[in-house]
Amino acid sequence: MAVVGVATAAVLLAGCGGSDDKSDSKPESGGSTAAATPSAPTAASFEPPKAFVAMSAFGVERTDKDNQYTLKPGMVGQSSLIAGLTGVTGRNIAAQGEPWTVPSAAAPTTETLDVTAPMGVQLDGKDVVAIAYVQNDKGNGTQKAKGQVVFQWLNATDGKKVAEVTADLTPALGAGQGGDNVVSQAYDAATGQIVVGVGADGEEAAKKGGEVFTVYADPKTQKSNVIPFVTPAGVLNGVVAGAKGSNREGAADGTIVIADGPTGKITKQTPTKQDYLKPTGSGSKRAYLASNSYTGNDKYNNVLYSVDIADGAVVQTKSQVVDEQVSTFTCWGDQAKAVVCTSGESGGKEIIGFDDTTGKKVWGYTDKSASRDVPAVTAAYHGIVYAQSEVQPVLMNAATGADVSTPTATSMPSRSKDPSTTNGSDMSLYDGKLKSPTAVTKYGGAYLQAPSGSNYDFESILIALAPTA
Repeated sequence: MAVVGVATAAVLLAGCGGSDDKSDSKPESGGSTAAATPSAPTAASFEPPKAFVAMSAFGVERTDKDNQYTLKPGMVGQSSLIAGLTGVTGRNIAAQGEPWTVPSAAAPTTETLDVTAPMGVQLDGKDVVAIAYVQNDKGNGTQKAKGQVVFQWLNATDGKKVAEVTADLTPALGAGQGGDNVVSQAYDAATGQIVVGVGADGEEAAKKGGEVFTVYADPKTQKSNVIPFVTPAGVLNGVVAGAKGSNREGAADGTIVIADGPTGKITKQTPTKQDYLKPTGSGSKRAYLASNSYTGNDKYNNVLYSVDIADGAVVQTKSQVVDEQVSTFTCWGDQAKAVVCTSGESGGKEIIGFDDTTGKKVWGYTDKSASRDVPAVTAAYHGIVYAQSEVQPVLMNAATGADVSTPTATSMPSRSKDPSTTNGSDMSLYDGKLKSPTAVTKYGGAYLQAPSGSNYDFESILIALAPTA
């Protein structure tokens, strides 16, 4: 039965359908851009996965700690991951080796309030899981209560700690003050450096640190720092790009910020004169922020900014959507040379592709397109955009926006263990409807599925995918 379950789970990802709208896909220039049209990012040096099979299904039991909003799936190297307030668990995609779990807190007096999604970095040539927890240390003995952010770097194969840094928020926010949620996150894959935007817990913390503040950590130096009043969008070689401002109508004070992570010193500020300015994601070189202001007559000025993290140079791209406030852009870097962004709560309003080298728009269209739908993007990896249409998973070329045809699936390699029945996998939990992965590596992917039927003991189901093409 396990073999049948795996075989019937194989689904090929398809294209979005329809031809690319030429009128909707012209590059835009603006801000500090030059007039020349940028060249599209080159193809990846290896072929990323273009078809998957559901290899394993793991039930995530209900607890009084986690819920559907705190559970975060991931994929780093060959390990599928599920992270929550209590910690992170990793399992090899091919069922090689034992599962591992690393708790979020060592002391019983520590309360974890939020967690980042797992991030994949390279340290000393190894695949490493980077993760951060927003916590409240209630104190013990003569120790006062304090807010903190704990950063962990874990070997993706066995979960062993490569590094751990605890950022005490007391110097920046005051005694007993802290944060309560993760607003944004970014990482530098080459150095392992992490930045987390933390929402202030209460008025006193917000007065000293801002409604959102940046916490930076470096696994090599084992040091951290707090940058008040800045929401991070990206980090590269110790340099942080982010946003600051009131984020209220009529404020017109949204400002792009470049800061030194280790010291917190702000080295460059670029005013946008927009009312709202928020991080949306980052690529390998640039950070991306979305902004808007109301211009009257039910019209909005919706703008995306691409920021070179190294020197702070800004490229401005105007959204084609003007009849709605669409500051809810989300951007995915493909860990190579492309970034794709979508707007709207579920990403259905507009899609834009960027060359991450130049920061310029190279393709895009809106939901007004006559021939193409705007899919819900879930991930991007080495030239491929993974997305979900209303009926099926789809693939797009990250550099051009064109639909990607799916190659013929290859046979699955023989394995010493059957992943569908190993390490707690139960394929009866899989609903048979393959979805687009939210995390991808060259070894596979992962996503969370809602429990079906009478599986009331589970908060969610982690589906681990193996590539078949």
